[in-house]
Amino acid sequence: MSTPSTAPVRAAAPRSVLVGAWIAVAECLAGIGYGIFLGVRDAEGYRDELAVISGWGTALWFFLMFGAVLAGAIMLLTGRRWGRGPIVMLNLCLLGVAYYMFTSHAVAWGALTAVLAAAALVCMFNPKAVHWAATEHRA
Repeated sequence: MSTPSTAPVRAAAPRSVLVGAWIAVAECLAGIGYGIFLGVRDAEGYRDELAVISGWGTALWFFLMFGAVLAGAIMLLTGRRWGRGPIVMLNLCLLGVAYYMFTSHAVAWGALTAVLAAAALVCMFNPKAVHWAATEHRA
């Protein structure tokens, strides 16, 4: 005879959260790819005397930041609860990056970045996603 489990049953993440997680995966792969580009470029001897930053340091920053958000997105996609917060933070930052792109005359890249960031934020903050997060994380 088996006894009923007292563990709470967790609701699956809403479709919008999963869509937002997939958007974050795409953003993170692009960010990690750019980090690889910076690392390879520095390894090949590229130097910009006017730059205040290091290509290696920037590449490491990209790996750490986008890697952490990628881990969160994968967690959401595999049925775990963690990951929504880092995705939200990344996309809030990417809205600022999009503004910088617009002011730097990279309008197409800025538009793409802004649309993806806004879409991810809408996915993470729609009513079903907020309700799911509130009920899943209640103590």
